[in-house]
Amino acid sequence: MDAQTIILILPLIILELILKIVCLRDWLHRVRFKGLPKSAWLLIFLFINLFGPVLYLLYGRKTDGDY
Repeated sequence: MDAQTIILILPLIILELILKIVCLRDWLHRVRFKGLPKSAWLLIFLFINLFGPVLYLLYGRKTDGDY
């Protein structure tokens, strides 16, 4: 890999890490989830790159004020 490729990929890697950290923090504090059990959501946002965390943040969290 050359320097130009690394420069292009680095922002995506940083975005991915930030999303996973946000999801993990929310997942640890939340009791109820939509659609799937708690452990399934963990596997989704940890192992499905970029789309897993976005899917969790948009759909997986219970939004009725229940933490």
